[in-house]
Amino acid sequence: MLDVDPPHHAISSWRDFFIHIATIVVGLLIAIGLEQTVENIHDHHELNATRQALMHEQQSNDKVWANDESGWRSTFVELENNLTVLEYIKHHPGTPQTELPGELRWIQGPFHWNHAAWDAAQRKGIAQRMSPEEANSYLKYYEGMALMSQQSLQTWDAINAAASFDLLDPDPTHLSGQQLDQVIQLTSTALQKHVTYGDSFGLFAVEFPNRPHTITWGLIDSLSPTSFDLDPKGMAVAHAITERRLNAANSGKNGTTISPQALQ
Repeated sequence: MLDVDPPHHAISSWRDFFIHIATIVVGLLIAIGLEQTVENIHDHHELNATRQALMHEQQSNDKVWANDESGWRSTFVELENNLTVLEYIKHHPGTPQTELPGELRWIQGPFHWNHAAWDAAQRKGIAQRMSPEEANSYLKYYEGMALMSQQSLQTWDAINAAASFDLLDPDPTHLSGQQLDQVIQLTSTALQKHVTYGDSFGLFAVEFPNRPHTITWGLIDSLSPTSFDLDPKGMAVAHAITERRLNAANSGKNGTTISPQALQ
């Protein structure tokens, strides 16, 4: 609260009155200006401290990123291994577990990331003091991390669903034909979710090329080749027809029209 001292002598004229009022107003303006200056300095220091905290938080994420990528690759190979074993059992009924071309593994490491500094910046309204470009960059980074964390949990749930049969009997050769088909389907679903999770690693590599990464869209594509990738000569005609349709999806003067050729 600002204190205003009473005049030390009686006001004897309108001139003295206005001088006194003007003095009070100037004093109040100076006090308000000083208060705002102090607040601006505090806000500036708080914003810089937040930027430092976010930088350290992202550097911390860089350190666990390699483990996240390693875990993704291991889980991908693990699920491919499981499908190979399960398909073998399906086509070679009666084979004992000891003679299978591998054993089943249902292990997945969760996606690790840190976000306390960004949560605090949003909660305190500090992110709103940043420029739109800076705030959007942080938002894109942390939303990407949150998406991968969610996708990691979805893969984990799908793996647990596929592996639930071994709660009663861990030997997959004891599964009936119907049960085996179900486990294969559930394992395929887990693999599909895991590949989608891997696509987000690839997107991160594109949007944040200066941060460490080893999983790219190129790697994901190589792990899930298309029919054309496997047989480009044999699939050449079908591939060309599909490319023609897709190219016609954005046609017209401004590229905003779907040409009838796209649907033929």
